[in-house]
Amino acid sequence: MLEMLSIPFMRQAVLASLILAAMLAYLGIHVVRRRIVFVDLAIAQLSAVGVALAMLLDQDPIGFSLVFTMVGAAFLSLPAYEQRIPQEAIMGIVYAVASAVSILIIAKMPHGEADILNLFFGNILAVTDGQIGLMALTFGSVGLVHLIFAKRLIPIPTEPGSSFLLRAMSWNLLFYLTLAVVIAVAIRTAGVLLVFSDLVIPAAVSLLFAERLRSLVLLSAVTGVLSNLAGLYASYRFDLPSGPSIVASLGVFLALAMIGKSVALTIFSRSGRSGPK
Repeated sequence: MLEMLSIPFMRQAVLASLILAAMLAYLGIHVVRRRIVFVDLAIAQLSAVGVALAMLLDQDPIGFSLVFTMVGAAFLSLPAYEQRIPQEAIMGIVYAVASAVSILIIAKMPHGEADILNLFFGNILAVTDGQIGLMALTFGSVGLVHLIFAKRLIPIPTEPGSSFLLRAMSWNLLFYLTLAVVIAVAIRTAGVLLVFSDLVIPAAVSLLFAERLRSLVLLSAVTGVLSNLAGLYASYRFDLPSGPSIVASLGVFLALAMIGKSVALTIFSRSGRSGPK
């Protein structure tokens, strides 16, 4: 590990991955608890459309990405009153269509295959000081908003027509917009799959062992940071792509957590005591 940190671009990659893991792990708790896992994947893919279009037009990818994610977040934050079409289906449709559109756009570029890999998996080893500064500033601002309005950022109720519903919808929109801003900035460095994995997998691990919000956030952040570090080290040690290595590391952490939880429950049940819930 120390040998890896002696290389300047690896130090930058580690710093970027720590910032990403901490912020995405926190937001992932809210995403999973709200049962809107497909939302972040759909928003991430909309962001990818913006990035791809910006690359095609040789424009600033962050600006295009923000526009697409903000519009998509506003649309997805609306409550679904049509009971015959579940909201999860709409999110899945948005993801599928956005994926197709981004691939079609990239297909018109000279280096389409390489651009697709970079868009989906990112290249955290090529992160710059400017990108790290932008992430730190953006994530810090979003974190401050969540800290100030922590009690307001709650899931909206299901009964339409009430004044409380309208107020709650506004806070729900704020949550989606902050999520969209984070994803738009993160995806340029980490790629779609890594952003999605950093959002969902650490949160899933923490929910296996904790219930209170503070414990969930802490365990999710620790899981995200450790798995990102392990993935980067594996990438360096075995000369593997960084993004897929981190995603695989997150998957290993989840598998170990599930096995550990199963073993613990078995031991407690045999001893006649109640194990971790």
